[in-house]
Amino acid sequence: MGLVKQKTARNTMDWEYFEVFAREEADGPLFHLGSVSAPNKPAAVGQARMVYSEKPWVEMCICPRAEVTPVISVNDMIGIA
Repeated sequence: MGLVKQKTARNTMDWEYFEVFAREEADGPLFHLGSVSAPNKPAAVGQARMVYSEKPWVEMCICPRAEVTPVISVNDMIGIA
């Protein structure tokens, strides 16, 4: 009997993280729901819809984590007493 190599369906090492935001009412605040990881943006949209479908959101959006611009960071707090 020879060795059988199992192929993985996906290499999650290459996946990107996306932050997920949604609002419950059209004029309500945008909430950060969490994050998903996926190989591309269309897959991340599907992940977000599936993972965060607990409420009937009026709007949901994703943003690549790499494109989030910090305004205040933990690193800013270092050395502050």
